[in-house]
Amino acid sequence: MMNRSVKILLLGFLMVAGLKLTGQQKAKVFVPAVYLGKSEFRGGPIKKDEFSNLLRQGLTSHDSSGNRFKVVGFNFGYGERQLYEDSVGNLQVMIDYASEFCPGDTVSDNIARNPNGSIYERVKPGDTIYFERVNVVRFSSKNKTLPDSTAFLGRSLKCWIVK
Repeated sequence: MMNRSVKILLLGFLMVAGLKLTGQQKAKVFVPAVYLGKSEFRGGPIKKDEFSNLLRQGLTSHDSSGNRFKVVGFNFGYGERQLYEDSVGNLQVMIDYASEFCPGDTVSDNIARNPNGSIYERVKPGDTIYFERVNVVRFSSKNKTLPDSTAFLGRSLKCWIVK
């Protein structure tokens, strides 16, 4: 008799523990939005002139409560559409991909002052630009930013150039 009541008690305990575990929700991870320039542009189609203007301003970040974050680095990816000729003379549109890590909130000098053409003048309709693994830090009231070791990821940004 005692053995049976212990089993029932144990079964009840396990059922309550199981309900508690399945009822827990996953913790939400805070990821602030990243914007191109001092605008509200978070990705999508954009005209060449507007893109070049905003890119010169760098990346910015803030949340819906108005808290600002400083961008301390990001991976810049560029998919450039090019027209190529295959071995038999047929023309093909293909995409050349390039990527580079950019410290800070603006593109590196290598991208901005490339001998093959600055990114500001080089982009054309059909090209795709990626800003991924954007590292941000919170602004502090005492000093401008917290140490870089407190950086966390912001949202990625993808845009494509249109006419």
